[in-house]
Amino acid sequence: MTELARMLIWTPVPTAKLQIRLHDEGEGPAVLVPVGSGTVVLPAPAARFPRAVALARTCLRIGERALAVRWDDNAVTAHPIYEKSLYGWAWGAHRDVLGLLEATNPRGGAARLLLRATFLINSDKRDQRSRHDAVARHFGETLDAADQAMLKRVQDWPGGGPSALAALFTAAGRDDVAQVASLVDAGHADAWLAKLPAEASRKVVKEAPLNTVLPVVPVTQGMAPS
Repeated sequence: MTELARMLIWTPVPTAKLQIRLHDEGEGPAVLVPVGSGTVVLPAPAARFPRAVALARTCLRIGERALAVRWDDNAVTAHPIYEKSLYGWAWGAHRDVLGLLEATNPRGGAARLLLRATFLINSDKRDQRSRHDAVARHFGETLDAADQAMLKRVQDWPGGGPSALAALFTAAGRDDVAQVASLVDAGHADAWLAKLPAEASRKVVKEAPLNTVLPVVPVTQGMAPS
């Protein structure tokens, strides 16, 4: 895997429907990957995590669920997306999670200080068993998975990285998403992602030809990202 952190969004929204909606709203750029359970959205590699959250919230406006994840070699965060609230859970050592957050959140001195302060306040909450049931329920609702399966993943928070991410999707019965995450992690989507600008205005995205801002990678028809 490259040193860059990776991000993806899963939603049960069909790819064609999501592609048109994202384009209509000027949301992008992104790569859309159709899978059996819906669509995986891959933001531009240089995009900040708030951009991934914005893309995920477009899925909610269609009336569906969405989960935004980011990961690197040592840590993972996963966030069931709601209209106004952002829940999340992290896997990996505290220092590794902080490094992932700093690599994917807005840059700047003030933003970095706020992030570190918030992280220090919440850094020990993963140890609180009273929180595990609630967090597992959020994952269960979003991924349409059994709470007990999600609870086991929540309780396994000390280990992070790609294996923790794959375990989360596999436990939820989303092996198709785990496969895409593995391909992205190995760099097989880089050829598509490299073509995406880090950011684009809503007007530019909305007025551009549809397939130039939201390319589709058909991994479920015998093809893999390369």
